[in-house]
Amino acid sequence: MGKTKTFRVINNRLQFRCLHCGAKRTFAIPPHLRGRNIRCHKCGEITKCSFNRRVTLRELQSGKAVLITDQGTEVDIFLTDMSIKGIGFELSVRAARARVLKIGDQVRLSCSWNKRLLSGSRFVVQNINGQRVGVKKVDGGLL
Repeated sequence: MGKTKTFRVINNRLQFRCLHCGAKRTFAIPPHLRGRNIRCHKCGEITKCSFNRRVTLRELQSGKAVLITDQGTEVDIFLTDMSIKGIGFELSVRAARARVLKIGDQVRLSCSWNKRLLSGSRFVVQNINGQRVGVKKVDGGLL
């Protein structure tokens, strides 16, 4: 059993595909389950699986950007992924230890290599896990 493989779950069902022999099988997955070890019905190999239940997939996006807090503090960040509703990024170790961000803070992002990517949008910090931060886009009517 090596790395964890992520499988997409739609309507609590997943199509498992063995990494070793390529055999396919559909499984019913309970709604509370986030991961499981699944044994292939043909070759018997065990695969460690994590389940992705997102309706819209994330788009991988990498690059440097600048986060601007409401207090005017500028922090360099590294973008990791984007979706229609929000963005995931990593803070530097120094910024994470200084606790520059708190859940619920409103921030702006600017990107020097693509001005239109994050132009004029405001975000609310939804999740902080070590250096990883997830922000959700704020609708124009909420401000």
